Amino acid sequence: MKNWIKIFALTAFSTQMYAQKSLTIDEAVSYALENNVNVKKAKIDQTIAQQKVKETVGIGLPQVSGQAKYTNYIKIPVMFVTFPGSTEVSEFPMAQKQNINTGITVSQLLFNGSYIVGLESAKTYKETASLIEEKTEISIKEAVMMTYAGVLATEENIKTLEENKRVLEKNLNDTRQVYKTGLTELQSVEQLEYSYKNLSTVIENLKRTKNKLNNGLKYLIGFPLEEKLELTSTFDEVLDKNKQLIARESYDFSNHIDLKLKQNQVRVNQLLLKLEKSKALPSLSTFFSTNANALGSSLDDLRWNYPTLWGIQLDVPIFSGLQRHWKTEQAKLNLVKAQLDKEDAEKQLQSEYYQKATDYENALASYNTAEDLVKLSSEIYRKQNVKFKEGLGTSFELSQAENQLYEAQTKYYQAAIELIQAKVQLDKAKGIL
Repeated sequence: MKNWIKIFALTAFSTQMYAQKSLTIDEAVSYALENNVNVKKAKIDQTIAQQKVKETVGIGLPQVSGQAKYTNYIKIPVMFVTFPGSTEVSEFPMAQKQNINTGITVSQLLFNGSYIVGLESAKTYKETASLIEEKTEISIKEAVMMTYAGVLATEENIKTLEENKRVLEKNLNDTRQVYKTGLTELQSVEQLEYSYKNLSTVIENLKRTKNKLNNGLKYLIGFPLEEKLELTSTFDEVLDKNKQLIARESYDFSNHIDLKLKQNQVRVNQLLLKLEKSKALPSLSTFFSTNANALGSSLDDLRWNYPTLWGIQLDVPIFSGLQRHWKTEQAKLNLVKAQLDKEDAEKQLQSEYYQKATDYENALASYNTAEDLVKLSSEIYRKQNVKFKEGLGTSFELSQAENQLYEAQTKYYQAAIELIQAKVQLDKAKGIL
């Protein structure tokens, strides 16, 4: 019974592990957002930014420090004194052999303009890290979707060419048999052999390309390269989502990641200007200190005293040789530049949207044409194949029809990939990827 339980558990575990290696395109994106190294680093930067906020807040909290010091003079320093009217030099010890000093100091910042600006800046830094993380995720999502689609397209191309190879192999074998009867020329056999070998090479090259793309996809999503990854989304499913004509429209880019980054940079420059202005403000702090000191000739003969104090410190900047003034002017100009960058980004996003929309329309038109050409070349090849088998056509004419079909099929898959890529890039330009 125990053995059956072990076998069942092992089977369940193996099934679970296998299921984890099968990913749809959406699951591949989700997997990448959890395991891609760049996304992981962006998340770490976000955590660092959160800790930076807490670090900055800590500057305004009470600062407490303590100290303890023990001193044993091996040789006590002395001071030599000559009194007026006397030539005799007197010697006075300047310390006790045993000394103990302890103390606690507490300070509290009451007002500091730079600290207040620093708190705002720390929060803005956190927002910046969050936006960079979002942009990283968008870039990874774009790359995963394109690569995933590339693997599927290559797989479909291989399947199509394998079917072509099967038909071509049958024609070659039939032609060899006909040649043996003397009813056709050797050139017909050689022409088909040439086409067969060439097609076989193309298929093998595509298989290697597929493996390269598959490994690239594994790396992108953070999947172990040595393990097998099964893609469960079909080529038609991915293609159908991307081949619908989309009407152009005025688009609101306020939530576009690139614009949000520019807006964030404006905020950063506003804070830098505010920081330079705050340096002209006074700084106020309070402090408290208590100590316990002891001294004596031996540890058994110590005399203790407990000095304690508190106070308030005011620091007022008066004149900095106009340095603050010119730094403030530079901060103002940098803010103007940041605002210009933001305005320019809005125009760039609008321009890029129209460019990507045009690219998508062109890609869709090319795809539709490529699809029609595959149907047309397939029909031409079918008719030419019938003529060849009936002895009404030559192997050269059949080879021409084959090449035309293979070229149309290749262009079809290229057009399909370009269509998917154009749609992904259009969604990215719209800020909805």
